Amino acid sequence: MLSEISLQNPAIVRMLYWQLGITAGFAVIAGFISGEHGAVSAILGGLTNVFASLIYVFVANFGLIHSTGAGLWPILRAEIVKLVFIAVQLGVIIKFYDALVIPAMFTTFLVTLLAWRAALFARSNDGTKQNT
Repeated sequence: MLSEISLQNPAIVRMLYWQLGITAGFAVIAGFISGEHGAVSAILGGLTNVFASLIYVFVANFGLIHSTGAGLWPILRAEIVKLVFIAVQLGVIIKFYDALVIPAMFTTFLVTLLAWRAALFARSNDGTKQNT
């Protein structure tokens, strides 16, 4: 299970596609509601998690390849790096984008954050259906 954290894993790729699709969908909705700045804010909120997910995959994969044991430290380190990366990205967005539509950004951010768990849950359900 731990060795499957890479971009060759269909569940990881599916999760990234879900996050990108959610980002695009929410950008369209926010664009209709709040105009151009709403769409840009939604895109920034969604891409925060897309980039954070990519960072997580690369850091976890690097740690798993170069670790001597099968411990959870590479995964924990990847999660810490992901959280720090998210905090920095959100801080930069809030500080430098003056026309930020905060509800659009945070709504897209939260939904794309939940997409990570939903994609993994869908993967576990796929395996259950095949075994029955």
